Amino acid sequence: MSTTYLTPTIEAADQVFEAVVKAQDATIDAVSTFTANLPEAAKNVPALPETDLPTPQEIASTYFAYAEKILSNQKAFVEKFLAATTVAS
Repeated sequence: MSTTYLTPTIEAADQVFEAVVKAQDATIDAVSTFTANLPEAAKNVPALPETDLPTPQEIASTYFAYAEKILSNQKAFVEKFLAATTVAS
């Protein structure tokens, strides 16, 4: 594997990933602080009527299962594509 071009690319991707993680952590901290400090009036809001809607956790789980399926398919496609474009030796 050629590290001449890949090393800077991987380092840049790692920096972006670290920035995303920091932003996510800050978001969780902000939301946690907000919900911990809601006024009592907001906590006494009447419950919504019973529905058969999925929970936010179910929606997120379904979304990420689909994203994993798509990513796995894309990886397989690229591997097959690269194999198909490789000149036989």
